Amino acid sequence: MNIDWVIPCRYVEVHDGLGTLVGAGIDTYWLPELPAPIQVVLAVRLLATPEELESPGEHVSATRIRNPSGDLLDEVRGEITIGGEVTRPDWLIGLTIPAVVQFEATEEGAYMIELDVDDASKSILIHAR
Repeated sequence: MNIDWVIPCRYVEVHDGLGTLVGAGIDTYWLPELPAPIQVVLAVRLLATPEELESPGEHVSATRIRNPSGDLLDEVRGEITIGGEVTRPDWLIGLTIPAVVQFEATEEGAYMIELDVDDASKSILIHAR
C-alpha cells in the first residue's frame, strides 16, 4: 500500500472511484482569534497491488498532528478495511478516500498533518494565521 497524494480541500466527494474536490489546495486558515478549532477535509489517494485488494483486509492507519514547534498535539490510530473487485490484475489500483482531521490551533504557524497507512507515510502543512 502506498499513499500517492493527500490534498487538503474544503469538500471532497467520491463516487465510482472518482473524487470531486472543492477548494482543493487550501493550506491557510485565517482565524479571528486563537485558540481556535480547525477542520481540514483531505482527499487521499492510495495505490495498492491487486494482491492487497483481492480479499478485504485490515490496514493499520494513523494520523498525527504536530504544532509549529514539532510537538505532537494528537494521534489517532486505527484500522481501515480496503477491498474490492480487481478488474486489471497486472495494474496498480488507485483508491481515493475522503478523510477529516480536526485540531485546535493554539498559536500562529505551520501545523503538520502526518498520515500513515501500513508502512506508507505522507505529510502536509496547514498554516494558522
